[in-house]
Order: sequence, then structure tokens, then C-alpha cells
Amino acid sequence: MTPVFERQLVAWFESWVPIDNVMILAYVGEGRPKCLFAHSKEKSVHASFDSAYCTGIYLLDPFFVLDRAGASSGLYRLEDIVPDYFSLSDYYLKYYRDTNILDEMTYLVRISPEVSIHICLGRDTSSGRKFVTAEWENALKIQPVVTALAVRNWSDFAAVQDEGRRDGEDAMTEFWNQFRKMYGVVLTARQSQTALLIVRGHSSSSIARLMGVSVQTVKVFRKQIHMRCSISSQAELFAMMMPILVKIGER
Repeated sequence: MTPVFERQLVAWFESWVPIDNVMILAYVGEGRPKCLFAHSKEKSVHASFDSAYCTGIYLLDPFFVLDRAGASSGLYRLEDIVPDYFSLSDYYLKYYRDTNILDEMTYLVRISPEVSIHICLGRDTSSGRKFVTAEWENALKIQPVVTALAVRNWSDFAAVQDEGRRDGEDAMTEFWNQFRKMYGVVLTARQSQTALLIVRGHSSSSIARLMGVSVQTVKVFRKQIHMRCSISSQAELFAMMMPILVKIGER
């Protein structure tokens, strides 16, 4: 991507939807994301991308979670996909809050089941405004063009990354294996799923809905997790998980 193309790309987006920042990311499986392009008016927006986001906390990003759940190519707005306790989630408190982003919508372009491109358009404190309905509708109008642009410019890069990715266990399997080795704690599949949803900011009722169980069952899972890990809070759970997220992010 040349500097001229970069300027033209930002100008083209802004002709349709006034934005404060844009970032284009490539994901392969659950591996560390690759930033293909970033532009922002407010320096804090992308300041901790390498030092925080890429260290493993990206595994808690609602857009990444949506992607890995198999979502189809499309335009998604942050407020429509975040867990109900997003502002209290570890992802928000440890990373997202410091970006000063107020609103975000992302074009998810699926190159293959394992490879995707995210084109993230944001509003931050430099404008102090969120996207309005008319701007969302404009963003939807250009979705076919954005998808074609992503496929044309970055699918080859993503394919090369896919061919070179590490074989064997995926990031989540590796995560729980590392968790067991580090702490001597083994969680069942349901307990592991519950633990991840907790640190992603979901309430018991939200977890129950996603897992197809009762709220009471989720409370039992929470209690079991606390007992097995010898902890009493979400903060302690995140403190246990963060070093492993960092290790996986560095691979």
C-alpha cells in the first residue's frame, strides 16, 4: 500500500462516512493480528495496539470473537455485538478505554474460514460524536466496494500468512493447556467456556443465553471456577489468564 493510496483510501471513506480513525487488520485463525494500515487524528487511538492489543488481549475483542464464531462477511457495529457488561469487561478496562474510541463499525471480509480482513472505522474524542443512522446506512451502501477492495488488495497477503501459520492446536486449546501447566488447574469444557465469557464482559444471564443453560447453572460454573482456581473475583481470574494471553500473543 503506497502513501498515495493510503491518503486516497482515507479520503474516500470520509466522503461517505466522516471518520476519526481507520485501521485494517488481517487475522489468521486465532493467531496474532497483523496491522495492514492505520490512520487516526487522535494519537491515543492506536498507541497501545502493539504493546497491549497484540499481546493476547485481542482474544477478548468482540469483533474478533464474532469473527471466530463464524460470522459471515458484512458490516457490524460495536454496540450491536458487545456483551452486556462491556464497560466493566477486562478488555474494555485494560485496553479499549485508553484508545478513546467512542464508536466503531467494522467491515468483516472473510477470505476463507480461517482468514479474514477487518476494516475498522471509528469515532473518538477528537470529534466527540458517535455514528448516526444516516452514516450507518451510507456505510452499508459501500459494503460491496469495500469487500471487493479488501479481496483485491489483501487476500494474497492473508493467504500467504495462512500457509505459514503454525500447525496443530489452536490458540484456545493452547491457552488452556498453558493454564493447566502454569497453575495445575484443569477446567471442564463448560467451565473454560464460562471463564472466557466472564473476562469478555458477559453477565450470568448473557452467558446462560449463549451457552443454552440456566442462570443457576452458570452460577454453579462460576463457583466451580473460583474453587478450582482458589480465587474469589473476576479480577483475580483475569490476572491468572493475562500472562498466558501475552505468551500466546508473542508466538
